[in-house]
Amino acid sequence: MTAVVLLQVLFALSVARHLGPLSTSRALLTLALFVPESVSRRLLNDYDDFKRGVDVPETARRGSALATGLSMQRVRAVGLACFTAGILALGWLLYTANPWSLALLPLSFAVLVYSGGPVPLGHHGLGELMDFVVCGFYVVAVVIWVNVRQLPFAAVMAAVAAGFLFAATMFHNDLRDSVEDLRAGKRTLAHALSPRASKICYAVFVLAPYPCLVLVAHALDSWRFAAPLATLPYAVWLVVGVTRSRLGGTMPSWMHLPRLLASVFALLSLAVWI
Repeated sequence: MTAVVLLQVLFALSVARHLGPLSTSRALLTLALFVPESVSRRLLNDYDDFKRGVDVPETARRGSALATGLSMQRVRAVGLACFTAGILALGWLLYTANPWSLALLPLSFAVLVYSGGPVPLGHHGLGELMDFVVCGFYVVAVVIWVNVRQLPFAAVMAAVAAGFLFAATMFHNDLRDSVEDLRAGKRTLAHALSPRASKICYAVFVLAPYPCLVLVAHALDSWRFAAPLATLPYAVWLVVGVTRSRLGGTMPSWMHLPRLLASVFALLSLAVWI
């Protein structure tokens, strides 16, 4: 997912480039800070899943920190160190864009209460909302803001599109792991909805980004920003596959979601920069 996040930042920088001139040093720093930031999300989530019993050594998810045999205390320490590095860089960018922009920085700490803390939001049906607001909308909006100091309608729509894509990624994960999550005491949006409602919600999350991107292209008067529409057949195929499956372990692989996100972000970036 680190690669997906970096492509997301390029996606945001592509929109920013159309809105105003970019400083190469600020753009590179923006891109660099999301490497430790995205690593921290993964490590802190893995640590919390281990701590709360969602992941145990015998059934650890393939690719998780626990499955690799790493010390989970070290995983937590490295995760916090990466988070701190990302926060410091983002704080500097916000301050130099506009000192009042530092008021946005507390939103970055939402990653710490997403799955950690005494009342983890991700364990109480708010995971998709958190991914929409923080991992999707906030990241795109703040990248555009710190680089061109404006956030017009097109930028907001680009951020909304990213929000839906990250919410879809989380929802697919929650639908797939609903039985294991419930056994570990973790209640997600998947547990609050009926199977029919879940499938409708899933379709909305996956398909809603596309009209948002059309609005971006119209607002910026450049159909290059509609290049990700080429991925619409893939998104429709994925929605059909999920709606026809039994929710749970028999669903299409979760890996389709990172591929879809990467394709959307990469296509728009390539269309704008080439």
